Amino acid sequence: MSSGKSALDERSRRVAESLSVGNPSNNARSLPPQASRRSECQIELGIDEIRPYEHNPRRTRNAKFEDIKESIRAGGLRSPITVTQRPGETHYIVEAGGNTRLLALRQLWAETKDPQFRRLVVLFRPWRSETQVLTAHLIENEQRGDMSFWDRATGIVALKTRLEAEQGRALTLRPLEDALHGLGLAVNTATLALYLYATDRLRALGEVAPDLAGLDVKTLQPRLNALRRYAHAQAGISEDALYGEVFEPVFRAMAGSFSVKATVEGCELALARRLGEPVEVLRQAMSSGTARPDCDLPREEGEQRSDCTLGPAVDGPAAAIADFARKAGFDAEIARDPAAVLGCRLLPLPESQKADAVRRRAWSALAFLIEPDRMPPPSDPPPPPPPEFIRWLADPEDETAAAFLALLAALRQSRSVPAGEAA
Repeated sequence: MSSGKSALDERSRRVAESLSVGNPSNNARSLPPQASRRSECQIELGIDEIRPYEHNPRRTRNAKFEDIKESIRAGGLRSPITVTQRPGETHYIVEAGGNTRLLALRQLWAETKDPQFRRLVVLFRPWRSETQVLTAHLIENEQRGDMSFWDRATGIVALKTRLEAEQGRALTLRPLEDALHGLGLAVNTATLALYLYATDRLRALGEVAPDLAGLDVKTLQPRLNALRRYAHAQAGISEDALYGEVFEPVFRAMAGSFSVKATVEGCELALARRLGEPVEVLRQAMSSGTARPDCDLPREEGEQRSDCTLGPAVDGPAAAIADFARKAGFDAEIARDPAAVLGCRLLPLPESQKADAVRRRAWSALAFLIEPDRMPPPSDPPPPPPPEFIRWLADPEDETAAAFLALLAALRQSRSVPAGEAA
C-alpha cells in the first residue's frame, strides 16, 4: 500500500513540477541527436516542430481557452510546455499536458507573426512509452480539475487497452487498479467498473452528452439492467441487441437535451414498442419487481439466469443485498425465494464473470452470508480472512465494500443472520 502511494506521490510531483516551472532564460540549447533519448533538458523549438498529443484524453474544448490565449498574448508563456519525441520521428509531441497552450501559441503566431510566439523554450523528457505519455496527460488534466467524467472514463479505458497489450494479458478490476496506482493514478475498482460499463454500453450517449456525469451513469445502470432482464424474459432479446437496436437510438436522440429521466423514459417506451405492449404494463413490472413465471432463462454460457430479481420497494436486509449485488455487478444472480431465510437465493456466476477475482470474491462473501449451506464446512479452528479481503473492506473509497458493510449492519439489526452464521 505504501509503495503504491509513494509511486502516486512521485508521479504527481513530477507532473506538478513540469507545470509550475517558470520559463527559463537564455540557457536553452539545440538538442544533440544522441541526447534525445537519454537526458531531460531545456531546449528551444519552433512552434511548427511541436504537435499536440493526438491521444489526449480530454476531448472537450477547454472552457478557459480564450482566457489562456489572452494571458499568453499579454505576458508570454509563463510555464514551459513539456515535450517528448517518439523513436524514429523528427517532430515532438506534448508530453504532460499543454495542448491548450500549444494551440493558443499557434493561433497567436498566425494572427500576429510576433517572433515571441514563433519559437519557445520547452522542457524535453526522453521517450519512455505510449502508456507513460497517456498517463502523464491523465494526471495533468486531473490535477487541473477540468476533465469531464466521459473524457476520464475513455482515457482510463484507453490506458487499460495499452497496459493489456504491453503485458500480454487481460486485466480484471483489481490488477488494473494496482497497475494504475503504480503509474500514479488513484482509481478504485468501483469507479473502474463504472468507467468500463459507461464506455462499453453508453458510448452512443457519452458522445452526444459531454456533460454526462458519474452520478448519471450510476443512476442509469440499474434501471437499464432491469429493462435488460425484462426484455430477455419477455422476448429473449440479447443484451447486445437490446442496446444496439433499442437503447442506442434513444441515446443518440439525447443530443443537446440529455437528462437521466428523459433517457430512462425513452428506453422504456422504445422497449415497449419493440415488445408490442403498452408502456404502462412495462413500467408497472419495473416498479413492482414481482417474479414472472418465466424467470429462469438460459444464459448464453448455458447456465441459468433469473428475472426474479428483487424490486426497488424492499426493506432491511433484502434492500441491502440488492444494493450490494448491484454494485458488485451480479444483480442478475439474485432471485426471489420466499422459502429462503432472507427471501432470496443466489444463482451461480456466469462463466464470463468467473475470471473477475473481485466479482468472484464479492459473490462468495454474499453466499457465505445468505446461503451458508453452500459453503464448505468450516475447519477447526477456522482460518483468518485473507489479507486482501480485509484491505478491500477497509478501503473507504470502494463502494462495493461500503455496501457489504451496510449489509452486515442490516443483518445485525434485523437479527436475520442464518443460524449457521451465528457467532
